[in-house]
Amino acid sequence: MLKVWLEAPPLSLRVSVPITVLFTAVLGWGLYVRSRQMTTVDEEGISVRGGRGPRRLTWDGIHDIRSEALPAKRSWGPSTVTYAYRTYGRRVLLLCVDDEELPALEPELAFLRALLLRRRSADRAPDPRAEPRIPRQNGRRTASDRWLGVVLTVAVLAGILLAAGLGGPA
Repeated sequence: MLKVWLEAPPLSLRVSVPITVLFTAVLGWGLYVRSRQMTTVDEEGISVRGGRGPRRLTWDGIHDIRSEALPAKRSWGPSTVTYAYRTYGRRVLLLCVDDEELPALEPELAFLRALLLRRRSADRAPDPRAEPRIPRQNGRRTASDRWLGVVLTVAVLAGILLAAGLGGPA
């Protein structure tokens, strides 16, 4: 790969070096964040630490904990992930609580659900509006994920066309 970069025309080299540096920085940041991801459970609730900083979920703020199967077309990563649903319907991915990290995921989920029921306040009444909000929130998430995929695809194609136009023969 280094040979390809070094034999490039001068204008292409001015474009390819910053792209290589940017790619290396993003890859390094991703590996760093991945090494620090975790979900911890204590008496007050659940903490999820990921790339955006820690998120704290109190037991009274959690409506339910559910697992979800991912599409089967993937050949890497977990096939089942776990979400904590907040009382207003939004879900939070419980990092590292999946079938790849925990081979016996079902007993862990049963333990988390039992702990949720025990740690909630005795006078807490479930919000009847939470359950109808969950499908709406998941639908919004799916739509925004699709748009993000379209935008990223267009950006990559534009970058390829720009790089081909700047570095190609005249």
